Amino acid sequence: MPHEPGRSGAFSMSGRLFRRIVREWALLALILLPLVAFLAQGRLSTLDNLIYDRLLGWTAVPQDSRLLLVEIDDRSLAAIGRWPWPRGVHADLIERLHQAGAELVLFDVIFTESARPEEDEPLARAVCRSGNLLLPLLRDGRTRQGQAPGEILPFSSLRECALGLGHINVEADGDGVVRSVYLHEGPPGRTRPLLALQAFAHLQPDAAAELPGRPEGELLAGWQRQNRIRIPFSRQFPVVPYLSVLRGEVPGSLLRGRVVLVGASAPGLGDRYVTPVAGSAGVTPGVAIQASILNGLLQRRSIVEPAAWVTALMACLPVALLLIAFLLARLRHALALTLLMAAASLALSWGLLSSGWWWSPAASLLGLLLTYLLWHWRRQSAVLAYFGWELARLDAEPRVLPEQDMAAAPEGDVLQQRIMALERALARVRDTRRFMTEGLEQLPVATLVCDPQGLILLSSARARHIVGDARLGGQVNELLVELGYPPGLAGDLRDMGGVEFRSPSGLHLRLEVAAMRSASGALALGWLVALLDLSAEREAQAQRSTMLRFLSHDLRAPHSAILALLELQKRATPGDDSVLQQIEGQVRRALGLTEDFVQLTRAESEDYRFEPTLIGTIALDAFEQAWPLGRAKGIELVHRLDDDETLVSAD
Repeated sequence: MPHEPGRSGAFSMSGRLFRRIVREWALLALILLPLVAFLAQGRLSTLDNLIYDRLLGWTAVPQDSRLLLVEIDDRSLAAIGRWPWPRGVHADLIERLHQAGAELVLFDVIFTESARPEEDEPLARAVCRSGNLLLPLLRDGRTRQGQAPGEILPFSSLRECALGLGHINVEADGDGVVRSVYLHEGPPGRTRPLLALQAFAHLQPDAAAELPGRPEGELLAGWQRQNRIRIPFSRQFPVVPYLSVLRGEVPGSLLRGRVVLVGASAPGLGDRYVTPVAGSAGVTPGVAIQASILNGLLQRRSIVEPAAWVTALMACLPVALLLIAFLLARLRHALALTLLMAAASLALSWGLLSSGWWWSPAASLLGLLLTYLLWHWRRQSAVLAYFGWELARLDAEPRVLPEQDMAAAPEGDVLQQRIMALERALARVRDTRRFMTEGLEQLPVATLVCDPQGLILLSSARARHIVGDARLGGQVNELLVELGYPPGLAGDLRDMGGVEFRSPSGLHLRLEVAAMRSASGALALGWLVALLDLSAEREAQAQRSTMLRFLSHDLRAPHSAILALLELQKRATPGDDSVLQQIEGQVRRALGLTEDFVQLTRAESEDYRFEPTLIGTIALDAFEQAWPLGRAKGIELVHRLDDDETLVSAD
């Protein structure tokens, strides 16, 4: 196969472009993966929180059946009076809960300052008698020069009787939404547990030693915080009004063995926060948040975040897989692969959240989007470069047909230059195709153009005159058999050429087949099938045969008759026959000329039938025919043909 520099150059160019894409893709991976790992460390907090809130709404946390909320609601305020209520009211509630057999009471009401003794003492006695009351404490937000923040505790007589104290601080994110909390916080070296954790430690003392979250925590402005977790919110806990318990309207069986959380839910009263599950209410009471935290601890469903390196590795893994997949998969699968990886990242995040782990897929999603966009950008840049190279090669080739001048592309606009070069190339292709179509149409030989499978694609006017118009798209083999081609020889087109046959209309046709190949010569683009009409030649051959028969018979017969008459005359009148001999010689000469003319005409008109023949035999025959003539003229002929067995192809 001849070597074609242009074609090998095209393959070399495409190979160089692909290798360049691979190198650029490897460099992009070295830049993109560290960027994704960096973004995974909380740098996309807004998107992280948005995804977290949506996925949290699809995550159901089972509720512990012992939890019960006693809310200070609007109805209780209307019946008992304005807040703050007399502390004797709270003492009565604590007594009723104790008598009903509540297992544990979290009293999310602040009693930081001592009131009158006649009010403080009944409350303290009720707390001491119950023995199962947990009280909150607060961080002192007042700043003092040179002093660390302190704690605001319940008054002394009350905290001495309480089962335990715990802080109720929660952590609001940058958008003001409460999603996380620290299980321990306080002055350095004297941290206290969260109120809900204090309850969990009394309910399950064996499990309280293994706390979720990171124990290292952080020290901020003299305030130590440890074991940060995300709150596993539950949407609705069993609730009874404060007033109903105080009046004895709640059956004791409903309170017995329960973990009761008492707190305010009325608008404008107590601590209320914006949370992911606040819904139409807009805010969630602090006591409900403590209930969700306690429920998560009891269900082993507190939401914690993995280590930073684990988060970075999980964020980079989908991006790395997509980078590899883009090099191995086809371009049309790029969007599907990107969406599949994004869906897999979201599904993984939701599955981990359902198991008590929070990993944000925001960095992965952003990395996947950047990978998809950069992949398409680099592919399009490579395609533009390849098109520019190929179009330049095409533009440099000699013009076969005259071309119309087109406006020059603006300098610096690569895309516009490529578009205008493509327009010129397409115009040239259209003109070339039109030229080929018109040339095929006017060919004097019936010509059919077929695809590699033998389907007829184009036909000349002469071909349509012979085979009809409705033949495009049909099989050329079937058409040839209908025209009279021997069915036994119809098969592969490359073996069907050179056969002559007669059509039903009486035409003498000879089939010629030529393969059309690609520029490299390796790929067959189709077949060129020509039907040569030999009817005129065959008619001329028939006339020539008739003439030969006339010459061989009608011209020979008079000469032979003259020779016979001369022979009779010589026998009838013996004597001087010189005149007769001259006449006989002239007649034989004329007869020889006639014979030579017949042989020459036959040799020129008829096909030779070559076959292997001994050259010695041919030479010996020629010697025997020439020997009498040579002897008559006194010429001696000799030959040396001793056992010559050389074969030649001869007629």
